[in-house]
Amino acid sequence: MTGSALDAEDVMQEALFEAYRKIETLDDASALRPWLFRIAHNRCIDFLRSRQVRQQAEANFAEDEIILLVEPAGQGADRAIERLVIHLPPKERACVLLKDVFDYSLEETADLVGSTVGGVKAALSRGRSKLAALSGEPIVRSERQSDPELLELLVL
Repeated sequence: MTGSALDAEDVMQEALFEAYRKIETLDDASALRPWLFRIAHNRCIDFLRSRQVRQQAEANFAEDEIILLVEPAGQGADRAIERLVIHLPPKERACVLLKDVFDYSLEETADLVGSTVGGVKAALSRGRSKLAALSGEPIVRSERQSDPELLELLVL
């Protein structure tokens, strides 16, 4: 149904995993075969629908222009993470990462950082404003000081 053996293997793995998670819901052991078939069939249909949607989206946004980046994306991400780590306190850093980067909800972020939703909103506001104020400043790196105990551990 998928048109590719590799895609079929992926769909089958997902179907078996779903069956494993829901095996308790199966009442009649004799209905195992049709139950597994229905799960695999539904997973395949879901896969085909998502592939069609993805192909339509790619076709809609396909352009002949090639846009060259001024700098590789990795370097920009490195700088952004470095700014985040250097200039923000731990709670603000965690809130900005969880909400803006990993797209957690405010409630989930509050649970993860051990705070309230209001506290997360305040930390997000402070962290975002600090990062916005830093956008034009160059990164200043402090020289690393070698710790003899750390060097000794690394040598071992």
